[in-house]
Amino acid sequence: MLNGTVTGSLVKELNLQAVYLAVRQLHPVSRAQLARELGTSKPTTGRSIEALLAAGLIRQAPPPPAETGYGAVFFEPCPDAATVLGLDIGSRFLRGVLTDLAGEELARLDLPLNHCDRNEVVAKSVELRDRLAARAGVMTITAATAGVGGVVDPQTGTIRVANQPDLNGFAAAADLGAALGMPVTVENDVNLAAVGEGRSGAGEGVEDFAFLEVGSGVGAGLVLSGRLRRGHNGAAGEIDFVRPGWEFDPHSPAADAFLAHAERRLTQVMDSSLRGPLTAEAVMDAARAGDRLANSLVKLEAERIAKYAAQLTRVADLELIVLGGGLGTNGDLLLEPVRAGLAALTPYPPRVEVSRLGMAATLTGAVVLGLHGVLQNLVPNRLAVAG
Repeated sequence: MLNGTVTGSLVKELNLQAVYLAVRQLHPVSRAQLARELGTSKPTTGRSIEALLAAGLIRQAPPPPAETGYGAVFFEPCPDAATVLGLDIGSRFLRGVLTDLAGEELARLDLPLNHCDRNEVVAKSVELRDRLAARAGVMTITAATAGVGGVVDPQTGTIRVANQPDLNGFAAAADLGAALGMPVTVENDVNLAAVGEGRSGAGEGVEDFAFLEVGSGVGAGLVLSGRLRRGHNGAAGEIDFVRPGWEFDPHSPAADAFLAHAERRLTQVMDSSLRGPLTAEAVMDAARAGDRLANSLVKLEAERIAKYAAQLTRVADLELIVLGGGLGTNGDLLLEPVRAGLAALTPYPPRVEVSRLGMAATLTGAVVLGLHGVLQNLVPNRLAVAG
């Protein structure tokens, strides 16, 4: 568009994008079906199809089983027209997945992190890219999305406040993009988990929900009216934020507070099977085995989670809370008491479910976000190269 004038090249690009997206949605689909769906002439649709075929974005497909007509040619998108790299930067591991344009996993790998500083994250990301590409047998990767714990500047992709102190101020989008040789989007890991659950997990089909991660910290990813809400500064959902040097909230459901309380209680009882130093897994396992102290600790944890969930739902009137994280995924122990706690704290308690994706939630969201970004520019970029 130039000075408000719609140019012929822009109309062509819009037509190509519309046809490509329709093929993705309706495949296998014929020329006649596309023309009817889009309200365009058959010659216009045909020219777009030929251009997309030449660019390697679509291909001829077998007819659907119920098709009874003769001579119609059907089309489907080429899944190998682009590849997306998803990264999950944790405190101990860098997790990665490589998918095609249909979101199908091509390769998956985790690498250990020793220091979790910016230099190691960049170096291990390059190693992960190369090893995943080699496993999948692909030459190039189109784009990447990385999830990280902390507040990410929505404009620059710089980590403002990181869960890992050595990543504070890390210009992750710029530095990873330069090292990996591709566009990189950086997003809060819990936000990505919410996106993943909304696409293929417990939040699928739900317009207003929160992914509440309860693990080493507590954070929430908010999906309202079907869209991820990051907030003005990218800090939406940071409900348990603690500045460096501050004491953690002793009443938080986060692991440090949970275990500190458990250690104190352990010194006060004689008939528990638990032995220090405690881990969250040990407490949960003891509760399943019927240990009275462990069960009382689980009850307290459920009450704390319910209070945090109530804060969210009072503000956003949520339909659903999805529990995730190392503590939150113990649904067999926590789900019913959290539901009961919420019902006692708010007049409109949301449903509470446990994450269906577990540890894969953040990577799933990274792929979803990455594919969305790639699809916005794939047609003009590929047609420019083909032309």
